[in-house]
Amino acid sequence: MKAKYLVIIGLLAATFAACSRDEESLFEKPAAQRAQEAIDNAFDVLTSNKAGWEMAYFPNLEADAKGYNMVLKFNKNGNVSATAKNQATTANKIMTDTASTWAVKSDYGPILTFDTYNDVFHAFSDPKDNGAGMLGDYEFLILKATPELVLLKGKKHSAYSVMRPVKNSDLTSYYAACEKMQKVLFGNNNIVTLNQDGKKMYLYEGASGQFQSAAYGAALVAETATYHPVCATEDGIIVSMGFGEDVHDHIFYYDSIKGELKSEKGAVMNAGNLNVLFGAYFTDNAKGWAIDPTGLEAVDALLADVNKAMKNTSARMKVMGYGYKQSLNMYEGGHFLFVNFSYKQGSKNQEKKLVWTVDLTVDENGINVTNAVPYDENTSKFLTQIPSAQAVADLMVGSYTCKPSENTLFNAAAGMYLEGDKKMLISGANNIKM
Repeated sequence: MKAKYLVIIGLLAATFAACSRDEESLFEKPAAQRAQEAIDNAFDVLTSNKAGWEMAYFPNLEADAKGYNMVLKFNKNGNVSATAKNQATTANKIMTDTASTWAVKSDYGPILTFDTYNDVFHAFSDPKDNGAGMLGDYEFLILKATPELVLLKGKKHSAYSVMRPVKNSDLTSYYAACEKMQKVLFGNNNIVTLNQDGKKMYLYEGASGQFQSAAYGAALVAETATYHPVCATEDGIIVSMGFGEDVHDHIFYYDSIKGELKSEKGAVMNAGNLNVLFGAYFTDNAKGWAIDPTGLEAVDALLADVNKAMKNTSARMKVMGYGYKQSLNMYEGGHFLFVNFSYKQGSKNQEKKLVWTVDLTVDENGINVTNAVPYDENTSKFLTQIPSAQAVADLMVGSYTCKPSENTLFNAAAGMYLEGDKKMLISGANNIKM
């Protein structure tokens, strides 16, 4: 019986040995040699770029996570310089720490570690008073290391971060460019459409540093949204996890001519169908639209009639410039047209705020505005004295298609045209105090 066990054990040992030899035969080099070569390659890549690396750093994947711009310089002597500018850790001032160290080591693959405290970098992983801090990583799995791109994954919190060679060595202008890109793309809390692998989705709240997403055509509801940390750069944006199943589609480059962000794998973000999104700003964000009166046909003549009638009601009344602005908003399920007339009576500035209800229908082909009806007693009384003011409200009535403004192709909330019998420029009313 004992001899049988010995035979079986001998056979198993032979089998494992054969498997080991087969595994080694899959590679030309032993595992230890491959690991060391990966470490050496990462070290050479990081230190060969004398200008340094632009890093889109993502501390974690929590619900309030966002990306941060850093500039890193790795020296062969083991020193590292880290620069950042953000509200969270540097009080929105450019801050640099040159007195810490770094290394590349082996731990289930090459690991980039910032192994002594850096005032800039470790601020994100410092537990601080609450014992957690910003839950940032200071050790990263090196997934890819080439002269053009280094892809990292946080060892503890699993967020992807991306490093690219620095193009702008002037740090002041670099951070100014990143901030400008953030404003250009997301300054008005716009909604954008992502087309990836033939599928579409909405992305919004980019100004927060974290996209929320929703299915194309669906309501933008925070409770059902998925979250995607994003970081604006000089030339576009970088996202940590990507969208959908392809988590490695990180970099989107901005094309100002086309007004779109495009990834190397062909995913595209743009303003989408503005006819549909015109309504989405009402139903989901309750922002409304401010109307530029100078773009309304015959507005000068109509306002002149209103001004004349207002001055006839009081000898001390003088109109200030246009003295006029409009917005279209939705509250409690209804749509409202707001018209403000500003004027000067004696030495005092005055303002008359009027409100009409309107019927608004929206589909993918366009929008229709009908039935401008006085909403309250204040408006009705004013129209009794100044009947010509109704014609100003009626300017909004009509059928339109939404077209992007030539200056805000990507960020439609910053401005778009309504084109029909009349043409007017509108913008997100959240930027205008009514």
